[in-house]
Amino acid sequence: MNTASVKRLVGQAMDRLIADVEAGHSDRLKAYLAMLGRFHRYSWRNVLLIHVQCPEASRVAGYRAWQKLGRRVRAGQRAIRILAPVLRRAPDGEEEEQDRIAAFKAACVFDVSQTEGRPLAEFSRVEGDPGPCMERLKHLVRRKGIALEYSDRLGGAEGLSAGGRVVLKEGLPRPTAFSVLVHELAHELLHCAPTGEQPSRKVRETEAEAVAYVVCQAIGLETHTAASDYIQLYRGDRETLLASLGRIQRTAGEILRAIRPAGETGSALEAQQPAGLLSTAQRPAA
Repeated sequence: MNTASVKRLVGQAMDRLIADVEAGHSDRLKAYLAMLGRFHRYSWRNVLLIHVQCPEASRVAGYRAWQKLGRRVRAGQRAIRILAPVLRRAPDGEEEEQDRIAAFKAACVFDVSQTEGRPLAEFSRVEGDPGPCMERLKHLVRRKGIALEYSDRLGGAEGLSAGGRVVLKEGLPRPTAFSVLVHELAHELLHCAPTGEQPSRKVRETEAEAVAYVVCQAIGLETHTAASDYIQLYRGDRETLLASLGRIQRTAGEILRAIRPAGETGSALEAQQPAGLLSTAQRPAA
């Protein structure tokens, strides 16, 4: 794939992604955020307790919280025991919660795998067939000296970048696995340098997901609102995307040149004329 084609594809994909982000939260993202509000954040001690009792746990909540989400705990399920704070009434003007904890008591939670009922809200999924690009992507990962592993113990995550090692969740559908692998590879290429100041998590996740979106679009996968939802979950916006545009273009271009041989087609974007926010004349060089 030549440099001019890469620049055009990346620019068109970024036009579309920025428009999707500017359009605001999709219905799926709104439902997902509402669901997250039902889950509590747990201390590292409770995370350890949960892991010891149920290593495969991915999302836990109390009995009543599951009911509010339209699910019920199946009969015979053993509760996961954690420690819940007992709060005393705070004096006027006292704001720190840690000063209001009087004691701890045992509480019971259950993993989603122990429940049944209404499906939980989730992001849109990438659809389509990455075809030979999947093996080419894996080859690129290996050529970069990055170990590729699979695990069924990533909790709620689908992938992990660990500086020289990428771990994917076992059993992901091929289009999802492709998108997640591009995302984690982008982290490796952009955010795992041994020196230099790291950008914020918002910037890191925006950059990695934007690279995944561009590459998926360029090989003909249907991303729906998956990328824009993910970026907005981390509070990314138009300004974040534009500030990182050069880094996104370079990284997506490097991946595309490795997985799309010159002359190979497959993206609806390639039939479009450059237009919109980031027209060819306005784009920074990739």
